[in-house]
Amino acid sequence: MNLSYSHYIFLFVIFLFGFSHSVYADSSSKISFSDISGHWAETAIRKADDLGIVEGYTDGTYKPGANVTRAEFAAMLARATSHVPQGKVTGAFSDVPAGNWAYEPVNKVTNLGFINRVDYPNGLVPNKAMTRIEIAKWMTNGLAAEDGEYNKAMADVQGPNALIPVAEFFKGGLNKADYPYISIVVGTGLMTGDTNGKFNLSANTTRAEVATILLRYVDTERIKATDFYALNELREVAKTGTNFNTFGKAQVFAPDQRQLKNVQDIFGQKLKLRNDIADVTMTKMIFVDPYPTDGRKSAYLDMFHSDAASTAKGFYNGKYRVFTENTFTSKTDNMDRLSSLANSGLPSYLGDTIFDTNLEKYGTNFFKRDGTSKRKYNKGQGEVNVWAATALGKEVNATIPNFETTNGKLLYIGSKEIK
Repeated sequence: MNLSYSHYIFLFVIFLFGFSHSVYADSSSKISFSDISGHWAETAIRKADDLGIVEGYTDGTYKPGANVTRAEFAAMLARATSHVPQGKVTGAFSDVPAGNWAYEPVNKVTNLGFINRVDYPNGLVPNKAMTRIEIAKWMTNGLAAEDGEYNKAMADVQGPNALIPVAEFFKGGLNKADYPYISIVVGTGLMTGDTNGKFNLSANTTRAEVATILLRYVDTERIKATDFYALNELREVAKTGTNFNTFGKAQVFAPDQRQLKNVQDIFGQKLKLRNDIADVTMTKMIFVDPYPTDGRKSAYLDMFHSDAASTAKGFYNGKYRVFTENTFTSKTDNMDRLSSLANSGLPSYLGDTIFDTNLEKYGTNFFKRDGTSKRKYNKGQGEVNVWAATALGKEVNATIPNFETTNGKLLYIGSKEIK
């Protein structure tokens, strides 16, 4: 058969289109991907495929290790969400024109609020790899657009006492504008940090990782924001400096006028010491159940607690861990944090070694068990921020010694098992 010159041109264009745009296989075909056997995400990829969330390529591969592009993620998200667009957005981005394979899904997720066009003033750049913060932002935007409580949560987690349990919060690299997105995905369990506590905001995300994340997203859409324990913690801490009420396993006793009625009432007040060596104020108090039996894992568990040591579980299994953030200013030269402040009577043992913790990975200041922490402080050097820790037994009548302020106020905390 003789082909005309125009036929050759037509076939060449078709070839180029299929090659450069990585055309997906039809989702209805449910092929068995040739490159996922034995992969760590094989089960998740197969489940996501069965649900119609992900698709493979025309050559029968899934390419689990390839970075997911903005266009691909838009297509996956459009299939994963149960949200129904109100009205219709067309031509959301000039660089995803009608006729582009991703035109419909990009317009759908834009209409549903997942993509904020303000974030892409120069076009979507559909073939650009998605970063982790972009994925967090798109999913959070979509949840908030559908449910006002998620929108309220986004505002709450930006409160003045925000404490985001990722290393970038302390070490730098996390902008306040990112707080809502990181908080929502961490608080709902959609995404987590790595073993070093880093969220890795600018890192790309593979197609294998996205399959796993979107399976979680499908479930998250069915759950109210207020039903996520970890997210409730992040909201309360940002607003008040403590997760005490969300934690719900301890109580404040206030039998007389000297007793403070709320944990946050002590924040910012000078704490009473046995000697006049420093001015100390508490700024946060975080409660963590290291081994919860109710399934409620704290957003702060991986940051504050480590069971790497073989003795950790035996020691903390019957206790709640209580961590306080404090600022102190030395009023004398050569103040030894370990001896002076620890002997001053503070019930959180400010200056004592904190055992079985991951705080160092997150870049916070505390007294380390290896003795490498700074120990000497001088008058006039300014405020120093430091975390301290104690434990509250789960048994009946367990308490923490009183925190006392210089104006005579007391904070008395005990287990809810107290009769």
